[in-house]
Amino acid sequence: MSLESALRAARVVACGLFSLLVVFGASHEAVAQSAVGNNAEEVNNKKVDSMRPFFMLATSRFADAAERSAILDSLQRHVTNRDYLGNALAQEFPELGDRLDRDHVFVLPTSLKAVKSASAKGCGPGTAGLIIYNGEKWPETPPEEQSNMPTAIAQGKAMALYRGCHNYGVAPGAEFVGFRPNTCDYNLDGSILSHVDWSGIELLDIQGQGLIGDRCNARAGLDAYVAFMTVIARELRAKGGHPKIVAQVSFRFTPPERMIAAIRRLQGIVDGFYIAYPSNVGPPCAYCSPRNLEEVLSAIRAR
Repeated sequence: MSLESALRAARVVACGLFSLLVVFGASHEAVAQSAVGNNAEEVNNKKVDSMRPFFMLATSRFADAAERSAILDSLQRHVTNRDYLGNALAQEFPELGDRLDRDHVFVLPTSLKAVKSASAKGCGPGTAGLIIYNGEKWPETPPEEQSNMPTAIAQGKAMALYRGCHNYGVAPGAEFVGFRPNTCDYNLDGSILSHVDWSGIELLDIQGQGLIGDRCNARAGLDAYVAFMTVIARELRAKGGHPKIVAQVSFRFTPPERMIAAIRRLQGIVDGFYIAYPSNVGPPCAYCSPRNLEEVLSAIRAR
């Protein structure tokens, strides 16, 4: 072979190798860009999930096996590790409890004695990691606690945090946060919230659900409920209070469509929703049904 022929053949081989490298490089870059895109989408989805509200549910008494089964089916579709379940419910449905860290399983003691008892149970399996003091104007909360609720809240915090393995939240009765059930309105001048030391308090459940209940809806309703929740959330955050803000709704006297309207308007204002489903607890629950619960949970989960 002449020198010229050999050089021509070498040039052909070199051009072929260069083309292969270009194709490989472009392909590799496309794969890398695709991976970056997928990672960005995954991060984006996680951010969206972290901004989506959580829900809290504590029901554990059911009318019958059919109601129990239907509620379990609904919760299996919707419960994530950001949500909170009552300890009894987590024990009733361990497959749901297993999805949650212990600090997303809660109890609702209605007196300081019960707070102390919950804390004394320790930190082992089957114990709640979140103790929510539920002091209200009812027989379950002693009169001396009702008469000075900010002090009772502070005492409950010391009891709950004593062992170092519990978080502490509060769910003061509606009258303590400014709701006036007799007149179906609210007045924050009568609220205890500005007198509470919020350091060390993980969560506040605002019990303003009466504003959208059947009895008050015509006089108060959705606008009043949203305004009530909004002003409390903004005032606490403006003062440097950092508990998670939870708006309560109740199936006892509120139909699902009214609850859903409230949930949609409060997204981005509160962190989550406490769903009271008092089936077979106390007075008859007007709107408790697995179908209604499914509608509300789906609304919370809607993108």
